Amino acid sequence: MDTEEDTPRPNELQDGTMAEVNALRDLLSQIGDPDAAHDAGVIDDDEYAERKARKLAYTAALAAYDGGETLDVSALLDQMREQASQPTQTEQNTANIDYLLMTVGGDQ
Repeated sequence: MDTEEDTPRPNELQDGTMAEVNALRDLLSQIGDPDAAHDAGVIDDDEYAERKARKLAYTAALAAYDGGETLDVSALLDQMREQASQPTQTEQNTANIDYLLMTVGGDQ
């Protein structure tokens, strides 16, 4: 049976939430801009996908905390890793254009 001493007080819950929010903000600031780093050639494709996934997950978690919700950040990160590994619409369009130029020919 839980005693009153075992049950976290509202201030302790709020302090724990604030600590997690602050940690997420710190992690988010350390990630920086994955797009710029990738475009500059500073990071490879794998690191780009990981940083992009982390940025998406941490941003979504912070938005949830601002709305009064709590999320499982590790599960959210797994979802975002899958999403970040998918090609963007621009990448798909570029690949389609390259394929058409290759098959039809670009000299016409």
